[in-house]
Amino acid sequence: MNKEYAKIMLKAEAAVGRKEAMSLFKEARLIRKKIHHNESSPPLHQGN
Repeated sequence: MNKEYAKIMLKAEAAVGRKEAMSLFKEARLIRKKIHHNESSPPLHQGN
């Protein structure tokens, strides 16, 4: 997924119009969310 994200960000940087760039940034943001969601987070300390 990191490769997909990087590819889309490069396209967004090279985008000609604002609408094109914003749609690519939105797509990249969705991929970034998936990446962070798939990373496992350590369990929270319960204070026991």
